[in-house]
Amino acid sequence: MKKSVFFLAALIICCISGTKTLNAQDIHFSQFYASPMSLNPAETGFFDGNWRFTNNYRTQWSAIGLPYKTISAGFDKPFKVKQNSDIGLGVYFVNDQSGSSMLTVNKLFLAGNYILTVDEIHKFGIAVQIGYIVKSFGLDGLTVPSQYNTNSGYFDPELPNNITTWDENINYPDFNIGLAYKGKLKTLNSFGGLALFHVNNPQESFLRTEDKLPIRMVIHGGVEYPLKENIILKPELLTMYHKRASDWVVSARGYYLMPEGKLIEKVFGGIQGRTALNTFDALIFTAGVSAYGFDVGLSYDINLSKLSAATNNRGAFEISIIYTDLTKTLTKVALPCDRY
Repeated sequence: MKKSVFFLAALIICCISGTKTLNAQDIHFSQFYASPMSLNPAETGFFDGNWRFTNNYRTQWSAIGLPYKTISAGFDKPFKVKQNSDIGLGVYFVNDQSGSSMLTVNKLFLAGNYILTVDEIHKFGIAVQIGYIVKSFGLDGLTVPSQYNTNSGYFDPELPNNITTWDENINYPDFNIGLAYKGKLKTLNSFGGLALFHVNNPQESFLRTEDKLPIRMVIHGGVEYPLKENIILKPELLTMYHKRASDWVVSARGYYLMPEGKLIEKVFGGIQGRTALNTFDALIFTAGVSAYGFDVGLSYDINLSKLSAATNNRGAFEISIIYTDLTKTLTKVALPCDRY
């Protein structure tokens, strides 16, 4: 067991030290905790339950034109291998449409996660995620510098765009890896992980130029702290690095556990702040309920960046739905014995 823990810890250090020059952001959700397989491949099957279905929807920037829309769906399930180890398998799909260019992105991923339980307290996951990406866009709704009309002072879509070598569709394979951890110290539950996306540096260009997609690094973690018997506080931190772009999200949610027998099992609410360190991007409010295995969350981003002059502080709206089927398999077996 100690060798396994040492190996995982060493691998995390190697991953971090090997990505000092990471440099554009991928598709991501404000409710990152409700989209586990897009957050980290090692979240695949890394939960207590029989199977899990996730669904996320996000729309943003409707105040300044055609909105950006993202929808995702995922399914994952853990399989028992040995008493102290599981295999998590999952499939994840995302569709994203961006603005007047109608840039459309479709992603399909398959993931496998090896989950090791140490001393029934510490749990580690190490995963690979293999996918295929299809992207397309059109020039009909766009104008380029060559279409600027100096006489009128406006862009004229009737003028030639002088773009001769470009593709409307591109596709490529993608490869991601991740590590995850869960542990418990008395009443405090801790969790976290590290993931590297685009490890294969796929070629990505509509203009047929050499343009490889750089690695994106994600680090996330948090704790569950019981304030009272029926109140749980859950602070979390997420940071992402992609090329020269960075993203930091500080999140805090409070959960109120309803009395047993109620229709709604628990309710939660929270606040998040998102920043790129050099500028504060958004303040995010979240709320949700849990009932019959469903977790439903709503969130709204209030835009506070320099773009807020155009958006009037209107950002993004999200809804997330997670259904977790509780396991019916006994994890411990009690052997009967005679009494004398």
